[in-house]
Amino acid sequence: MLNLERWLGAALFDRRGRRLEPTVAGRVLAGELRDAFDRMAGAVERARPEAGRKLVVSAPPTMTLHWLVPRLTGFLRQYPDIQIQLNNRRDRAHALPGGVDAAIRRGRGGEPHLVETPFMKEAVTPLRAGPLRRRPASIDSLARETWLTADMRPDDWQRWLAVAGVPHLQPRASLGFDHTYLAVEAALDGLGIVMGPRYLMQEELEAGRLVALFPEVLAPADDYFFVHDKQRSADPAIATLRAWLQAEGQAHEARIRA
Repeated sequence: MLNLERWLGAALFDRRGRRLEPTVAGRVLAGELRDAFDRMAGAVERARPEAGRKLVVSAPPTMTLHWLVPRLTGFLRQYPDIQIQLNNRRDRAHALPGGVDAAIRRGRGGEPHLVETPFMKEAVTPLRAGPLRRRPASIDSLARETWLTADMRPDDWQRWLAVAGVPHLQPRASLGFDHTYLAVEAALDGLGIVMGPRYLMQEELEAGRLVALFPEVLAPADDYFFVHDKQRSADPAIATLRAWLQAEGQAHEARIRA
């Protein structure tokens, strides 16, 4: 370690007795090396004879829980030779984190080495736990409610309020969460109103676990994209999953419009 520090010309750790605390340089190096090692591990895994049948797929937790997992049984039954490993690892700097074969993301990242295929639209609208005993008299009545917010989708409320024509409306109280799925769970527990992803919540709406307060007022949100490296475009497992997602997304949109 000391030789590495001499070569770099920077200390990687603060040495305090027997304790080692990483310096700023140490944390930067660790982050860069972690991504590099993940990519190396992914390359080695893909080079193995059976690797073409296994895909590590990163997806947002809300998408995973409410849309993807309920449909995966059908995919695995249709394509038993393809193994799927899901994780929710995210990299704000890159649409495709290290060690991941493909990802589902909201919005287009625009990285030139990646293929980004849209497979389903999204919109947001206020949702609360069902059953709805009485319809709110007006959108202004939302000011008497507790609004549930998510750090991962910080602009959803303002986007919807602008579409609804009440951009300056404020809540009686608000409750924040880091992830959308936690805000949705809070809404299901009756803690307030969540600005929820309409397409992902279809099953909850049909089952009456959630109700849309103003279903006719929808604010467009980022589409869902399937993302992978251009060099993997001909990979049969990647191509199969991409086509399946497109078909499922189109069928889901048609079901909502019906």
